[in-house]
Amino acid sequence: MALPSRVLNSGVTSLSTAAICGDGALAVSAAGTTASDATQISSIYNRISSVAAGAGVKLPPCEAGATIWLTNAGANALTVYPYDTGTTIGGATSLAVEPNSALCVFAVSNTRWEQMQGGGGIAAQAAHGSFISTATQTAAALNTAYPITLSASTHSYLVSIGSPASRIVCAQAGTYNFQFSLQLDKTAASTAAVYIWYRVNGIDIANSATKVAINGSDAETVAAWNFLHDMNANDYFELVWSTDDTNCFIAGFPAAAPVPAIPSVILTVCQIR
Repeated sequence: MALPSRVLNSGVTSLSTAAICGDGALAVSAAGTTASDATQISSIYNRISSVAAGAGVKLPPCEAGATIWLTNAGANALTVYPYDTGTTIGGATSLAVEPNSALCVFAVSNTRWEQMQGGGGIAAQAAHGSFISTATQTAAALNTAYPITLSASTHSYLVSIGSPASRIVCAQAGTYNFQFSLQLDKTAASTAAVYIWYRVNGIDIANSATKVAINGSDAETVAAWNFLHDMNANDYFELVWSTDDTNCFIAGFPAAAPVPAIPSVILTVCQIR
């Protein structure tokens, strides 16, 4: 692969100076959904012509002074990965490039790329999504962790419901605000506890749980707060709950004039940087 912008014969005379601009690739197809199976970039100037949902490309080995240009001519956001786990792009393990946008990365060391912004290189619109579930969700057993499922999205950009439906997948790396509300209810007169926390990629996040006490029958209670978490491209977020009384549940209610339907779960996701 030719190094871009290297000047030959510099300092001899201005007429003997020659520039090597680098090689190009007109039709690169992005593939894979992780750094290990993404398409390997092998040119300086690259037009990514085909981008399936979640697909990506991998930069060449990082060498101080190198520069790579990418244009996303595909229909979906393109994930860009560094060559190995010891290298970052602006301190992150990946970044996303919007359709019809360009990105320039330049190596400031042998382990760090920086990106040029201002030409739409990274997504001009922050990733976001709004999701609900209208189904009543119950606990079959005491003191058992149950991921909370979502069934529909009202807004979605680079954030989506995964499989299983408890997973909220963030296609773009960044810091995200996850804000939720759960309509809790109970059918018995005693006091019971509901515990709520979150996971990323199936792993419980330390110090993220909260206990909510529900007292009495038909004691509708709303649990609502938020979490901030740094996500890599294609990481997934899950809300999880547990209870010490199977009479507790997350309740959805149909519309009853003049009140619209009450979802059991509302989750909004916003990328903040």
